[in-house]
Amino acid sequence: MINSADEGAPQEPRDDQGEAGELIPEESPPQDERSPLEILQGEYDDLHDRYLRLAADFENFRKRSTRDMEFRTNSAIERFAKDMLEVADSLDRALIAEGGDHEGMTQIKKLFENVLERQGIQPYESSGEPFDPARHDAIAYVPSDKDEGTVCDEVCKGYCLNSKVIRPAKVTVSRGNEPQQSQE
Repeated sequence: MINSADEGAPQEPRDDQGEAGELIPEESPPQDERSPLEILQGEYDDLHDRYLRLAADFENFRKRSTRDMEFRTNSAIERFAKDMLEVADSLDRALIAEGGDHEGMTQIKKLFENVLERQGIQPYESSGEPFDPARHDAIAYVPSDKDEGTVCDEVCKGYCLNSKVIRPAKVTVSRGNEPQQSQE
């Protein structure tokens, strides 16, 4: 049992503590201090990590900028192409009105088609194919000898820009053979 009178009394230093009760000798450095080499190595590791992160961020920025520029360029070409397709439709209608015999109009139409093709814009054929809402815009649903859901007639051509549909074809779609009703 501890005597309460002994608690306030000064204690004598023990032999293993040295003078003045010190447990750690003066020549050993404190545990939380690091050597200058360790400090520099830590700073180097921190700066190197920051450099790698900055380099990765810059590479991501460069890739994102390239994608954005390509997207803007393709969008501008697509908008221009849609406007020019109206000219192509007018040339087709003019050739039909002339009976297809006008040499100058035929040459202009071929030149225009070549320009569109160089830009990656190509028409696609729809007649006789199954109706595809991504590629076709149905303007009529008519009875026909063809199977139901098959494109009967192409009223206006559809066009693709590098395999992406920029204008769907306007088509009539077969309803199939309708049973004949009795006239009684």
